[in-house]
Amino acid sequence: MFLALLFVLCFAWYFIHPIEQEMHLQMFRISYLGFTGMNLTSFILGLVQTYLWGYIGLGVWMLVGCCFKSGSECQR
Repeated sequence: MFLALLFVLCFAWYFIHPIEQEMHLQMFRISYLGFTGMNLTSFILGLVQTYLWGYIGLGVWMLVGCCFKSGSECQR
């Protein structure tokens, strides 16, 4: 959820602080599949992808954290 809120802030920052807007757009295009510009469709695609990648990252973090602890249930 934190990463989704951070995405909303980054998206809004494009309009709040209009400096280097082309670079801002290029970074969004590199980071998100299907991002075409600062429109509602791209916003929703970016928000969904950020939310999903957050859960994937959390799952990997918990898997690695659990498996490297001594005496944890992963090693039994």
